[in-house]
Amino acid sequence: MKYLKKTLHRHFRIRIKGSFQFQLQREWRKVSQVYLQAGQAYLTPVVSIGKTRPYAGVFLAFAHDDHSGEDWVIVSDEATNLQTFAQYRLRFQVEESFLDLKSNSFNLEASRLRYLFALTQLCGVIALTMLFLVLQGVQVVASCKRRLVDAHWMRGMSYLKLGWNWIRLGITQQWSIQVYQFLSNLPDPQPAIASKRQLDDSFKREFTVLRRIPAS
Repeated sequence: MKYLKKTLHRHFRIRIKGSFQFQLQREWRKVSQVYLQAGQAYLTPVVSIGKTRPYAGVFLAFAHDDHSGEDWVIVSDEATNLQTFAQYRLRFQVEESFLDLKSNSFNLEASRLRYLFALTQLCGVIALTMLFLVLQGVQVVASCKRRLVDAHWMRGMSYLKLGWNWIRLGITQQWSIQVYQFLSNLPDPQPAIASKRQLDDSFKREFTVLRRIPAS
């Protein structure tokens, strides 16, 4: 957190485990000692976390999700609200890329390379290929041609996979392949969705924010 804030000058939203300790009103507590009923949330004022090496000036957001039954605790360098959980959820947009490096596309782990130079060279080639394919996939979505390579009603493939399928289709149809030079910094116009039910459930979540820390 210190590195993110002081060196990279970035804000952060990090999920922490129940074993973490935080200091509120001069009293140290374990995160797991904050017990919430389903559908409840609690937002702390400014606190310190980590009793051994305290890190001050952060805020915690607690919630117990009624749909999944999970407890969520997010630490933030900015004052928290219910949108803090939505901000943390944005991280899942990058997880679609993890599978691309594995069985979905490159199967990087199967290379079993142990020689540093060879592995570095391979990763360099993969990085350039990923960039090229992601650029293709982004353009496919932007030009409303996604359904030509993705049969899902809503986007179910990563941008890399969309680009991969587009190149395959282009080769089959003998199209000229354009090379795009930059990625847009605008929000994702079509976030990947596992299912319509999952999307609908995300809009049904409601929380009651408690004014005081609940009893353990």
